[in-house]
Amino acid sequence: MKLRQAFAAALLAGMTVVFALGGAGCGAKGIVQPLGGPHTVIFISSPVDTHGVNHIVHMYWYGTDPHGYIAGYDVRMIDSTLVQSDTGWVFTTQTDSSITVYTPTGYTSKVFEVRAINDHGVVDPHPAIQHFYFRNQPPIVTLLSAPSHADHSDTTFASATITWSVNDPDGDASKVIVRVWLDGHENSPAIGSGTSFTVPSSQFQLNGQWVSGMRTLHVQAVDDGGMPGPIDSVSWYVRAPVAIPDARNLGRVLLVDADTTADPAKSRSDSLYLNAVSTQLPPGTWTVLHLTLNQPFHSALDLQQTMQQFHAVLWYRGNSTFFPTVLSNYLGGIGPYVQSGGKFYLETLNMVQAWSSPGPLTPDFVSHYLNSDGVFVYPMVPDSSDRWGLSGASVLQSPILADSLQNTRTIVGVMGFIFHDPSQVLLSVPAGTFTEGNPYDFAVALAVPQANGGLLVVNSFPVVDASIPTGNFPQRATIFLHELLALLGVTGP
Repeated sequence: MKLRQAFAAALLAGMTVVFALGGAGCGAKGIVQPLGGPHTVIFISSPVDTHGVNHIVHMYWYGTDPHGYIAGYDVRMIDSTLVQSDTGWVFTTQTDSSITVYTPTGYTSKVFEVRAINDHGVVDPHPAIQHFYFRNQPPIVTLLSAPSHADHSDTTFASATITWSVNDPDGDASKVIVRVWLDGHENSPAIGSGTSFTVPSSQFQLNGQWVSGMRTLHVQAVDDGGMPGPIDSVSWYVRAPVAIPDARNLGRVLLVDADTTADPAKSRSDSLYLNAVSTQLPPGTWTVLHLTLNQPFHSALDLQQTMQQFHAVLWYRGNSTFFPTVLSNYLGGIGPYVQSGGKFYLETLNMVQAWSSPGPLTPDFVSHYLNSDGVFVYPMVPDSSDRWGLSGASVLQSPILADSLQNTRTIVGVMGFIFHDPSQVLLSVPAGTFTEGNPYDFAVALAVPQANGGLLVVNSFPVVDASIPTGNFPQRATIFLHELLALLGVTGP
């Protein structure tokens, strides 16, 4: 490393040199000075093309001395167009070097010199010299996934995850960096590596505000020789979180309709939540996202950054029993959101993975964020299940809200949490209410405080089932959602 730093410092501006330890070998090209003291030879593993070699080249050298032995070498790389003084030499005992030459314009000429030094300190007066004409082809970056109409992600909030492929015709693609910038901010790009990148939400702001409109993202690869490639880009519509943000530039609520069913229960569920939000919050301070029409998330960080543009998120699935892939794929975004002060409410059947039953929330998530040991299971043939059936006409108590809900039908997929703190129970089902015969009261919904004032609320009972099937919502279900919004801290002036 000391040799590498010293050699690099001796090069002309913009040069990069990396040494790889190794022994000498034979090659196709060699230069030998006359006998009479230390003598030095340079050779490389392939012929030198006078029209240019790759900007990455592996060279070897060795020295001889009939009167002693070679103790080491002075090496340097100089510009072939300048007359150099006897400076810039770097001592090494190595006999090979892999050199990456800075060639941002695609072509440059350099001279590599080596002189052997014997055990008496005598230096070869005629260094071995090799002229190089380096060429460098530009790397190509191609966008593979980005906001698009095909997957309903052509409209996003202030976050976007993109993936790309990189091809460097004459170099190592793993060493290529990718410049990423929005809307002409080419002079202040973000730097990505690998094959994916999530654009920070702050990059979308204009004059400190999020505004709605078309935005264009640009990507450009730059190889280890400093050669930039052509620019690829994608344009899509970016939504401001709300029309009337607060002093922190945030919206109050993002209401996520994740119910993918097409039955009357969906419309009732949509109306129930929409009416609750619209009557309790000022216009322009909240936003609805229908995942069947627009799915803007490509990563957990997308989900996290989008939610962080709102004080609270209400995510409901109603009576949908289909596996919620968006939620499960990007579950990693929820924890950082609530532990940064966000409030997240999730209502879904079949909520937790248990035994052979799938679910969007993992056991680790439940134990880490929900202060619980998991969920109750009951024996069944051929396996066990955590999907309990709740009989019609049952009453669910809410210790936190000092309220209750009346269930109207038999539903399957409700869960009982093995909680630690009774003060965190949002909804409780009395013993014997489940069709499988729960032996004691089960908590089917929890409200668990998180770090920095955050709150995570999970509800395995679909609130729509506390409403009359005709769509005339009873006062109690409506009041429950009003009280929930107050619990999340988003109501008021």
